Amino acid sequence: MKKYVVPDYKNSVLNVTGSILKHYGVKTEVSSLPLLDAELAKGYRNVVLFLVDAMGEFAIKKFLSKKAVLNRDKRASITSVFPSTTVSATTAVISGKSPIESGWIGWSQYFHEEAKTIILFRNTDYYNDSTIINHPVAETELKYQTIYSQIEAMNPDVKTHELFPAFRTPEHDTVQKLCATIIKTTQSPGKNFIYAYWDKLDTLMHEYGPASQAVKLMVREINNAYQHMIEVLTDDTIVIVIADHGQVAVKPLPLWNYPDLEATFLHKPSVESRMTAFFIKPEQRENFVSQFKKHFDKKYLLYPSDEVVKMGWFGIGTPHPRFREFIGDYLAIAISHYYFQLFEYPTVMKGQHAGILPDEMTVPLIIHSSK
Repeated sequence: MKKYVVPDYKNSVLNVTGSILKHYGVKTEVSSLPLLDAELAKGYRNVVLFLVDAMGEFAIKKFLSKKAVLNRDKRASITSVFPSTTVSATTAVISGKSPIESGWIGWSQYFHEEAKTIILFRNTDYYNDSTIINHPVAETELKYQTIYSQIEAMNPDVKTHELFPAFRTPEHDTVQKLCATIIKTTQSPGKNFIYAYWDKLDTLMHEYGPASQAVKLMVREINNAYQHMIEVLTDDTIVIVIADHGQVAVKPLPLWNYPDLEATFLHKPSVESRMTAFFIKPEQRENFVSQFKKHFDKKYLLYPSDEVVKMGWFGIGTPHPRFREFIGDYLAIAISHYYFQLFEYPTVMKGQHAGILPDEMTVPLIIHSSK
């Protein structure tokens, strides 16, 4: 197994979207996956894209037999985007844009006009959850066109659907119920594109660890729900299953234990705990690099932010006008089983992602194609 895995923007979750857009005749600069193109060309009435949060290759290899349907239907290994986290990856999937293009990079991003680090999905202050923000910051500043609108604009005869778990749709409190709605939606007349998302595996990995008994039971529950679903679906439906990322077991590194490092900060860091953007006082940059390497060498790679951009890890294409300000002066990228605790809070995560270890970067491409 490779020591590190970096995103391959010709073989990633973004390229799954490239194939879907190509199938529906939508012009895109994103390259497609020939394997998936060939399956979609068989002329299915319904296309289902099912994203299971955190179900990297590690999960289905460890907890399922080789004969389990998820392993049986796995067609290829693909990568996440960078960083390997839900905000960047799911946005890439439903926008058709890489993180550098969309500006959706990680869990929290610093907006200078707010002087706050905003949790993008929640529109709250990452460092002070009691702060009230009365306007939708990310939705205003980082707008993008969804693949739903792109597909429907080119295909008036195709209806698109978005299915979410209980945090948005209360009745979807089990993966079985979510899959039941997928089945029901495929029975709608005409052509349908369905995007479905399941979150609980990621939650359990964070809380109990990616190799835990709770995770094992959830992976098997997902496999059973998927098996039932494909047995019920008619032959005019193709199901594509991917993940946004995997997870690795982790231990915390509390940043507040390093006051010499904190003294160099222009303001508090952001993005993710395993791919962290640091904003440094200009006169302290050499000191920051020295202190960081003293404390975290062999745990994190440290790059000037522009260097990571040049390496293409955030993707190709025209950068979002605000992208550069979100990635700060330096990026710390996890290459070990540690994560930064950016401020003092009681919860200690046992699983995390956003680094470049194989188990967090590599995800399966699973296809149920009956034709």
